[in-house]
Amino acid sequence: MIYRDRVGSVELYEIPVDYVETTSVAFVVRAGSVHESDSEAGVAHFLEHVVFRGTKDFDMKELKLMVEGVGGTLNAFTGRLSTVYYAKVPSFQAEKTLKVLSSIVGFPLLREEDVEMERRIILEEYKMSLEIPEDRLHDLALESVWGSPYGRDIIGRQETISGISASDLRRFHGEKYVANKIKIVMAGRTKEVKERLEDVAGLLQRDGNFEDPLEPEFVIPDKPASQTMRDLKHVHVLILKKTPGRTEEDFLKLLVLNTMLGSGMSSYLFEEIREKLGTVYDISTEVLALKNTGVFGIYFSTSPETLDITLGRLIGKLREFDVREYYDYGIKRYLGKMMMLLESPGGMMTYVVDRISLGCDVRDFSEYEEMIKALTVDEMRDFAEKLLSGEWAAFAVGPRGFEWDITSVNV
Repeated sequence: MIYRDRVGSVELYEIPVDYVETTSVAFVVRAGSVHESDSEAGVAHFLEHVVFRGTKDFDMKELKLMVEGVGGTLNAFTGRLSTVYYAKVPSFQAEKTLKVLSSIVGFPLLREEDVEMERRIILEEYKMSLEIPEDRLHDLALESVWGSPYGRDIIGRQETISGISASDLRRFHGEKYVANKIKIVMAGRTKEVKERLEDVAGLLQRDGNFEDPLEPEFVIPDKPASQTMRDLKHVHVLILKKTPGRTEEDFLKLLVLNTMLGSGMSSYLFEEIREKLGTVYDISTEVLALKNTGVFGIYFSTSPETLDITLGRLIGKLREFDVREYYDYGIKRYLGKMMMLLESPGGMMTYVVDRISLGCDVRDFSEYEEMIKALTVDEMRDFAEKLLSGEWAAFAVGPRGFEWDITSVNV
């Protein structure tokens, strides 16, 4: 059961699980890369790095040892709409871990010397991403169909990373890390944490009134979008289609369809492309959804000489897809995977964080379970036909000399 409460301006989501001896806590700050200007792209991610270098109450080593020294985990990630700081510890360390997270979020030092050191690390992270074709492909595709700020690379660009200053981080932190934009999620043995939340609310007194930018329109590029990289042997391809957002009625159908098409070795595209054609090692589908819009993607990589036959077979198989053959698989596999995720407190926390980091309401999974079980074959067939047919934006990253002359494919 998920309990929702409020401590001052801070929203609280509690998932008590008394049979475990661990506590998981996440601070979700509803500020991410879309809340930056183009000229400061990457500042949210930069801030997420630097806060771990010391706070008003703890130095860098103390922050880590308070959690990791008892076997726990401490980490963070930056998204488009939120930055999330989280930890999992034995329950006897829960109160101290709450202090660590609240100090990281509320009182980072953001010193000049720490900014310069972290800049070096982030630039190395950025350079590393340039060598990963899947990363290059997805960044290229999202920037093409969504534009800025939603399609912009979360890490930023080399010139913006190089130009971000400590004052930029302090300003972003002061304006965006405010109480009414922070949500706390805790799961497992939560009693000790809940008893100290008044202290946290007292630390985070500031409120802010910034809003999320308008969600993007989906645009198919008017000229081919591709990149080449040295030392590649494969062409990496991603095709994208506009989808419903998380708050729309058809979103659960999208999740089930995604499972039918690309989740597991028994999924439709894995069987039809990998197992029967043999030109790919793997093929997968993915959903990236905001509140009111999203994209559905199909990704594969193959040798240049088998690209045409693979892409042609994919288009043909999407046209032939029969929901009736995969209906049971899609429903049962999706529900089963969610049940396995939610059997642990950490999984439950992840489920809640995934929703609130995008500004969506949270329901108990039992409600979603009933809604998914109620989906009929006819409903799923009509939805699949509507989603899969028509024009898909198409993108590729390939080896030197590779040429890509298409903007879209039609199913």
